[in-house]
Amino acid sequence: MNKTLLICLITIAVMLTVQSLSAKPFSVNPLLKSALVPGWGQVSIDRNYGYGMITSEVLLWSALFYHNTEQDLKDQESYEFALKFAHINPGSYSSQYYRDLAKYDTSGFEAGGYNAMVRQTAINLYPDNYAMQQAYIDEHAIPDEMAWTWDSYQLRKTYSTTRKEILELKDRAQLITGLIIANHVLSSIDMLRLKKHWGTVQPSFSLYRDTPVLNLRVDF
Repeated sequence: MNKTLLICLITIAVMLTVQSLSAKPFSVNPLLKSALVPGWGQVSIDRNYGYGMITSEVLLWSALFYHNTEQDLKDQESYEFALKFAHINPGSYSSQYYRDLAKYDTSGFEAGGYNAMVRQTAINLYPDNYAMQQAYIDEHAIPDEMAWTWDSYQLRKTYSTTRKEILELKDRAQLITGLIIANHVLSSIDMLRLKKHWGTVQPSFSLYRDTPVLNLRVDF
């Protein structure tokens, strides 16, 4: 969903660039305005509640930026915490690895370790087939280069709490992204409702330094 929002921003930037290079400034279709910036189209036809939509858009983007920034900071914080207290090797790991790191005191085959869980699962799945047990263990066990051992249970719980906070930030960021998209959709639908107030749209083309330019004129 964030890619969709990025496309919206790029589109706005392109339009502003074209306008700045045009010999004559152009007017933008009110529906397009509201699709790009909720409330912009409404304001352009003197519907002052559009300012509320614009304000909502600014607040939502600010909240999204905050949550994404906090998530990045806590990601780095939890990684450095694991380096110091779980003694993982520096590197890039999957989300599943970090979830397992928060759940098990050690990655080893000792009681309570992640690999001990893998071995027990293999035994349960293939109780009479040692070869299949070993194949399962080889496929799912944590290798030595990805091993960890927490210095204490409490330190692992502290790490686990931070990882939960990261997931909560991610969930809220996704919710905010959905609200931003909904704001664009609702603003566009509202402009369709107000279509009779747009005026007449008159497209035309012109040349500026041998470059074709599309001009949109809206008469109210």
